[in-house]
Amino acid sequence: MSKHDTYTITASRSDGWWALTVSGPGLKRTYHTQVKRLEQAEEMARDLVVTMLDVDVHEMNADFDLTVADDEVAAELEATLVTRLAATVVRQKAAEATQATVADLARRGYVHRDIGFLLGMSHQAVGKLLNEAEKGTAASADDAGTRSAALPKEMLDHLCMTRDTEALFKSYLLEAAAGDSTDRELNRLRALGEQLRHGKRRRLTDA
Repeated sequence: MSKHDTYTITASRSDGWWALTVSGPGLKRTYHTQVKRLEQAEEMARDLVVTMLDVDVHEMNADFDLTVADDEVAAELEATLVTRLAATVVRQKAAEATQATVADLARRGYVHRDIGFLLGMSHQAVGKLLNEAEKGTAASADDAGTRSAALPKEMLDHLCMTRDTEALFKSYLLEAAAGDSTDRELNRLRALGEQLRHGKRRRLTDA
């Protein structure tokens, strides 16, 4: 079984349960099962696939892509994820720009309190950013004085933007805003979000 195999789980509400339809490589047909909560869906689908393919669960290294059968809900979820990922990009770039400006102003002789006043942040945050810059570590969004509840901090920590990645996201987001995004592009954004959330990637451009 290839590590790149991806199985699709389509979930729909059914009398307080989630009815799951599972399909993907090696399966002769779609299979059906159910779970009480969506967080149990991947484990249930994995057990089902292992059973149908007669392989050891420990040898199976595949991805599971969960979608909601309700097209309206699915579209709303995908649009929200695009927005949250865009917010993460902006937040990270704001942190990088703030740290660079703080360092530049400090080199010019500005004191911490004046830097903080100009950038709308505390002098303690300025000092922390300068300490991080000296250690060669990247600024966090919170240290940079930016505030956002768009994504959990652990997801932000795994987002290391490159120019190519930024350009890729801009193109996706512009197309999404214009209503021209294809399912493939939205699925890729959703997959990237899941991989970031579970710490499977250090940067978006990793294979």
